[in-house]
Amino acid sequence: MAGICTGSVRRGGDGCDHRDVTVVVDGKSIVLDIGEAELDAMLWGDNEKRQFTLWGLRRLRAAGLSLDNVVGRVITGEEGSNVKSFTLLAKDVTRSNIGTAYVNVPPGLNGERSLVDFTGCTQFRVLINLNAIGTGPWGVRVIRDRDSAVLFENAVITGAGEKELDSDWQPLPPIADGLMLLRLQARSNTAVDDPVLRRCILFVR
Repeated sequence: MAGICTGSVRRGGDGCDHRDVTVVVDGKSIVLDIGEAELDAMLWGDNEKRQFTLWGLRRLRAAGLSLDNVVGRVITGEEGSNVKSFTLLAKDVTRSNIGTAYVNVPPGLNGERSLVDFTGCTQFRVLINLNAIGTGPWGVRVIRDRDSAVLFENAVITGAGEKELDSDWQPLPPIADGLMLLRLQARSNTAVDDPVLRRCILFVR
């Protein structure tokens, strides 16, 4: 999120320079008791600009960005768009008699693993479309290929029919770092169910 000012209220009404200025920084509202005269009296030279830049780097480090990956990134303020998308599934796949244990959705070798780059990212979002055919409940998950560590899981999908599942933006777990091979898997509590997985897209930022 950008640092957006959401309110500026004069404490003493018209003519009063003291204001409550509210700014949302990384999802948290911060209220400042400040006035224009106070701001105008503050220094803004080379030293202050250097310190301002250092705090921008400190914010990115707090978000998990390595200085090895800082080139090309916006240091102060918000990037126009740093959302990347990776398609884990782009075709209908029917998993007949899917079983109660998780299985790879794509039928190809190694579950048709997808290479995803989490470099410099702090959040992810998963969008999945499926036709839940059978009794269920169903489960879907995205795992790290090398050890099946879970990046995302929705284990209780109820109600038959077409569904669009959206995880919304979530913090990246510690397992998500750099380049990584991922697999999409699904299961059902009813072994003879035949769900059709239609699409899975992973967004990161």
